[in-house]
Amino acid sequence: MKPAPSTAVEDAHVVFLVNFVAPNLIAVCQQIAARVGKFTILSSVAMESNRDWQTEWGDLDVRVQKTWTITRHPKHPGGYVEVNYVHIPTDTLGQLRRLKPDAIVSLELGARTAWSSLYKSLHRKCVHITSVYASERSESGRGRLRGWLRRRLLRRAQWVTHNGPSCQRLLLSFGADPNRMSSWNYAADPNKAYRGPITQKSDRSSLKMLTVGQLSERKGVTQALQQLSQWATAHPDVSIVWNVVGNGPLMESMKATSLPANLTMLLHGHCGPEAIADQYRDNDLMLFPTLADEWGLVVDESLQSGLPVIGSLYSQAVTTLITDGCEGMVYDPEEPSSLAQAIDRILAMPDEDYQRMPETARLTGAARTPEASADQLVNAIRMAMQSNARAR
Repeated sequence: MKPAPSTAVEDAHVVFLVNFVAPNLIAVCQQIAARVGKFTILSSVAMESNRDWQTEWGDLDVRVQKTWTITRHPKHPGGYVEVNYVHIPTDTLGQLRRLKPDAIVSLELGARTAWSSLYKSLHRKCVHITSVYASERSESGRGRLRGWLRRRLLRRAQWVTHNGPSCQRLLLSFGADPNRMSSWNYAADPNKAYRGPITQKSDRSSLKMLTVGQLSERKGVTQALQQLSQWATAHPDVSIVWNVVGNGPLMESMKATSLPANLTMLLHGHCGPEAIADQYRDNDLMLFPTLADEWGLVVDESLQSGLPVIGSLYSQAVTTLITDGCEGMVYDPEEPSSLAQAIDRILAMPDEDYQRMPETARLTGAARTPEASADQLVNAIRMAMQSNARAR
């Protein structure tokens, strides 16, 4: 007897299991939903408690699961401590049995993927794509148990997607099959970037820098403040205004910091998309001082806004998208003189090269759209379906 014909991806019911639906995922998921037969999101929690984001899903079919959450405060080899949530959605098998998906996409190498892998083993016609957002830096210092679980899940994975070169190297080191792997890039929230004309900037006697993100140890804002202060003290003829958008546990200590006369720090707190877009328009440079980010969507937003980035090499977005002197500068936040050297290189650039950076930045960011991201995932589902049909 011939096997039943496989469902085309355009007609497939795709179920996406995610920890929570972040704002940048909304537009991507809407594009995915437009490309498949039916799209359902199983979200472990509505939103994590350390986020300022609103729970807004638009017309997406989002179902919040019954979840057991473990709160941890691990210390990273990079020296920072930050809250970490481990979500274990306990009703996953029951939800999948009710939904009867043709394809499952599970995010990360944990409980969501373990349950999805088990469901796949019991339902051969269903395909399972394991999607991983990670970097070598972000995964540094994970325990042996997590390493064992990741290797086991990747050996069983039908198809795997990664979010960048560092993530790909990490997955290969865990034993992932390179012939069953493809890219699924992040796409920034399209409402946050500034889309208007770029104003040419030639005067570098004053610089306006922008940082967007949580004010936490991992984001490296304390080191950035110290390093900016040292640079400003050594360069009294140049003034710096540092606009900081975001909330977090370091807000009060940053407010209490004494600054040199030529360094002004403006703490704006949490801002909505329109206010963030205005900041991208009005500043000269993005400063992204993170000590560990498996990506860093503010880099995408900055590039799409035509805002060059001075970015940490511990952000996968920076090491993937930024070339020194083209879209900005790369620096090491753990090296005390590295930020100063990056600023010095910016100031020493010929006017023509300096004025070219915003256009180069926007060109680099232009391709990273929700539409392109959705196409990548739908193509991964298609390849998994084709592989599944051959195996049957």
